[in-house]
Amino acid sequence: MKNIRRIGYIVLIVIVVVLSLTIYTNASRDDEKELKDKTFSQIKYMEGKIANLFNSMNNIEVRNYSVVTSEMSKATTEKAKSKNEGSEGQQGGGATSSGGSSSGEQGESTEDSSEGPTNGKEEKQKKFELQAKGVLTKTEDINWDIIKNEVENLYTSLPNITMDLYQFNINQEDILGFNTQYDKLTNVIKDDKKQETLTELANLYQYFPKFLKGSDQEELYTTIIETKANIFKAYAKLETENWQEMTNDIKSAIDIYSKLLTNTEVDARKQYDISKGYVMINELQNAVNLKDTAVFLIKYKNLLEQFNNM
Repeated sequence: MKNIRRIGYIVLIVIVVVLSLTIYTNASRDDEKELKDKTFSQIKYMEGKIANLFNSMNNIEVRNYSVVTSEMSKATTEKAKSKNEGSEGQQGGGATSSGGSSSGEQGESTEDSSEGPTNGKEEKQKKFELQAKGVLTKTEDINWDIIKNEVENLYTSLPNITMDLYQFNINQEDILGFNTQYDKLTNVIKDDKKQETLTELANLYQYFPKFLKGSDQEELYTTIIETKANIFKAYAKLETENWQEMTNDIKSAIDIYSKLLTNTEVDARKQYDISKGYVMINELQNAVNLKDTAVFLIKYKNLLEQFNNM
């Protein structure tokens, strides 16, 4: 009888230990996944900001249209409203209707004119419209104030991403190197140096593929970022028209990206977008061969938009 009880206790202890280890293991996996997702979000956020800084150097917007806000005075709005109501009254054709509309508009106009001198200010209303944003119609002036503010604001994110990266198997020299490189970028941006800024941006961007590989992130996204790193290297040399080195950079981008064409682990539904991206990178290479800055920027802009949608 005692032996049976003893065996029962042993079995119970084993069950408790096994359950405890299972719960602990699952909790550890959940914590690791949460940290991995958080780190990925940090990297993706910073990568997007740096990519935008690249585009700001040539006033490129990846979107084809942007929303533009303008102000209309109340008098202008009422004038347009009155004109529309007058047209509707004429379409109705009735004399009585026309007279009623005229009376109503006159009274409204009188009320507005009496308010004008009292307020001393003309009431404004906002108007929203889509404005085309293209390479051939972009302005040449760089808004350095916006860029400087963006670079300074990103300093608040650096400690967070640094702490998260340290918890993965990532070379600490790369983490420190990224922060040092960011300081170099700030140093040239504060003096409005375009070419130096492009060079430092390209150097800084090279760290993102290393971080993604070290934190074991999705292969598709990692490969796209590694491809973009080489495209940005070429883009940084556009100002000096170093077409030969740009050719080498785009070729490296093609070699890296082509791995996705034969990767069976990539979702089959994304294969069309992957193949389309491959065609667009080769088109970018053709723009380099043509040695035309505007054509390169147009194809560069469209390629980045394609990457963003994958």
